Amino acid sequence: MNKHNEQFDQQLKQHFSERKKAHTLTPEQHALLTKAPIKKPARFLLPLQMTGLACALVVLGFTVFNTPVHDESRNTFAMQHSSYHFIEVHQVDNAGSYSSEITSQKQQLDNKLAADLRLHQQRYIEYGQLVKVDNDWYIASCHSEVLIQIKDSLLNSLKTKHAVESDINIGDMLAMAHNGQGHIIALKHAGDGVKVCRG
Repeated sequence: MNKHNEQFDQQLKQHFSERKKAHTLTPEQHALLTKAPIKKPARFLLPLQMTGLACALVVLGFTVFNTPVHDESRNTFAMQHSSYHFIEVHQVDNAGSYSSEITSQKQQLDNKLAADLRLHQQRYIEYGQLVKVDNDWYIASCHSEVLIQIKDSLLNSLKTKHAVESDINIGDMLAMAHNGQGHIIALKHAGDGVKVCRG
């Protein structure tokens, strides 16, 4: 049995040295390995911590310096009415009655409405191009970026008053007459002088 073990041990050593020769590094490969510098792992943790700390300080400073300070002695705040849509007013009048009301940006809205009404009332003739017809007519206005829809009920009313010209087709330039309240009172061809809307 001892002989058998020696023979097996001999075969094992022979097989090991054959495998070692087959998988041994060449001198060139061995030289590359010994000359290659060993890279140290990059240190990302410290710069990352410093960046996070800087960001936190910026946020903290922004929060501290942008927080309004309430001064009890002067009781002053920077207030702009334009930043509120509604203002509630609570008061006691001269008779001693409590009253409250909600006002919106009334002055601004009133001014805009007045300007729009003036513009609307000044327009007696408005030009536009008929772009679509179903039961209603759709006219692209030349005066503004508005699509005017004229319902069938108004068309029928104007036709009974002979206030709509015949032979009006899609693509025709139309003149829309308005009364003082801005109501359309007539629809006619714009004429040869108006071929397209001019901006």
